[in-house]
Amino acid sequence: MASAKNFLKDDEKDAVVAAIRQVELHTSGEIRVHIDDRCEQDAYQRAVTIFEHLNMDKMPFRNAVLIYIAVKDRKFSIIGDEAIHERLGDGFWKEISRQLHNDFENYNFSIGIINTIETIGKELIKYFPNIDELDRNELPDDISFE
Repeated sequence: MASAKNFLKDDEKDAVVAAIRQVELHTSGEIRVHIDDRCEQDAYQRAVTIFEHLNMDKMPFRNAVLIYIAVKDRKFSIIGDEAIHERLGDGFWKEISRQLHNDFENYNFSIGIINTIETIGKELIKYFPNIDELDRNELPDDISFE
């Protein structure tokens, strides 16, 4: 079974980071991907902890999104901060989670993550377009691991 660090091949990691960077060129929103080996609690609760640990809750427009994955326990959660969540609602997060679940079941790990980033990105761009003087890439685009 794969560990967090080798869940994706290097070129797949690069493609995920490139997808994040491409989206963030057009929005003030921030997207992060975090991969753990294990999640001994509810994936949503762990994602909230990671969200705060990565300072995603400190973004000025409250529009950061975390894609959290626990490889060995086969869990994941996608969470958005309050401003993006208010605009999209529970139905959006359930649908995008269902799509990622289907991709993971079909072993389309990197493609599923990239599709999720792009789908979230379309919404971030619609509701939080890049305003040059206000937007800075405040969070790293790389995948974080624990």
